[in-house]
Amino acid sequence: MPRRRHRVEPVRRPLPRLPRPVVVAGIGAALLGVPLVVTIWPDAGSPPAPPAVAVAAAPDDGRREAANALRTAAAFRAQQRTSRDRTDAPRPATPPKPTAAGKGAAVVPAVVGQLWVTTNLNIRSTPSASHDRIGSLEAGARANITGVTKSGWTQVVTNGHAGWVRSSYLSDSKPKPKPQPKPQPKRASPPVSHARCSISPAVVSHLTSHARAVYRAVCAAFGGSVSSFGGYRAGDPGDHGSGRAVDIMVSGQPGTAIARYVQAHARQLHVTYVIYQQKIWLVGHPTSQWRHMEDRGSRTANHYDHVHVSVS
Repeated sequence: MPRRRHRVEPVRRPLPRLPRPVVVAGIGAALLGVPLVVTIWPDAGSPPAPPAVAVAAAPDDGRREAANALRTAAAFRAQQRTSRDRTDAPRPATPPKPTAAGKGAAVVPAVVGQLWVTTNLNIRSTPSASHDRIGSLEAGARANITGVTKSGWTQVVTNGHAGWVRSSYLSDSKPKPKPQPKPQPKRASPPVSHARCSISPAVVSHLTSHARAVYRAVCAAFGGSVSSFGGYRAGDPGDHGSGRAVDIMVSGQPGTAIARYVQAHARQLHVTYVIYQQKIWLVGHPTSQWRHMEDRGSRTANHYDHVHVSVS
């Protein structure tokens, strides 16, 4: 009796379930030795991914390459899910740094009235004369006041800043302008005279012509204020020894007037320098420029009782 052959059914195992967004195409083609292409489509809303991953399989190892492609696709999908589900902790916001303007500008007090300024005033940062000067007000101007006073000082506002001024120099009424002094007419300097002089006439014989001109001009213009004249001194190494100096014995304001007279006519009288009250003036300098001299020890040596005039 012939033996019945039993048909062995192959065990069919279900294929592993691939992730839903992964589509594997061309597996059979890969088993047949043609290139395998795995296409991965990411979920909506996930970060963009490369549109395709291509794996080329050699004809003799297509099965192995297909398995590797499946593993690569599964790993890529897991990485995509992890990146999508991960939530990074938000970074704390960095507060903006305060700027110089954000530190808060000083509040300027409100102005409640105005007062007149009676004299030129300095505005101080605090109610004290020893603190910084931040401005000034001219006499006759109107000061904006805040109504705040402290220890004889009044708070004012000018150019958008608050400061302090002395209260005693503010007034409710406009100050009257001070009368300006009338300019005094300049007195004309007396002319140079060469008339003979009756005061100390003996000095003339020892004076040079230029020194003699000084002696006669001063005598004619200020003879009533001069007590005597001196000039030549034998043995003197300076101008007195050569007759080129005149001493006009006078003091106080008359001496100042004589010194100014000689300065005004210095060119005409050939003057080189003048000494009076321990000060010296040199020709060529402004008439107001007098230089202080060293102390010579006595009133006469310091020329407080006479005017000394030297000539060329």
